[in-house]
Amino acid sequence: MSAKEQLFTLYQKFYAQRNILTGMPALNLDLSAFTPDTFDYATARAEVAALTSHLLGVRDIDKVEIKTALDILEKNYASQPFWKNLILDYLSFANKEETEQLANRAAKARQRAEEVLRQIQQQEADEKATIKAYADPVKAQKFAIDAEKMMQNYLNMCRKDAKKAWEMLIANPGWFSPIITVDSAGNTILTPEQAIEENKKIGKFLKGLSV
Repeated sequence: MSAKEQLFTLYQKFYAQRNILTGMPALNLDLSAFTPDTFDYATARAEVAALTSHLLGVRDIDKVEIKTALDILEKNYASQPFWKNLILDYLSFANKEETEQLANRAAKARQRAEEVLRQIQQQEADEKATIKAYADPVKAQKFAIDAEKMMQNYLNMCRKDAKKAWEMLIANPGWFSPIITVDSAGNTILTPEQAIEENKKIGKFLKGLSV
């Protein structure tokens, strides 16, 4: 039984005794025409809490530790099982309500975490697609640059200033990944002058690239 269903039943039990609960916090809801899905939960809860607090002689039952409430209950209602059971029913309801609220918050936290994870995964997928879309044509032209590194560093800068990053990419792609001037054996493949021209060619190519 859910906390809402428990409260609905508990309120009806208290309400049936309203004629003898004179001088106590009032119960104003007649739930006979309602169901656990349609009754005024907030009002019913507040009224039952106020009545239970009065019966136990405390200011607010929801702020009393369960052990303290049980001690008072045993002391004052040991010979009155009907009222003792009703108050126990309230304590059971309050515990169930708290458990459900904690579970709901945990579920919402999981949902938020999963949504953030999906967003991160989508962002990573988009970045990989962008890197590939630009790097593959650059590699196909056999330009002397690490195309993947260039695009990864470009995207890193894009997060801070997309316009500036693009202007930098087409003006000086070597800023994102140095022009390769020597091969793996250390032999010179581009002179400084040729590297400057290669950098310009790559920038011009990227500017005209449609992806």
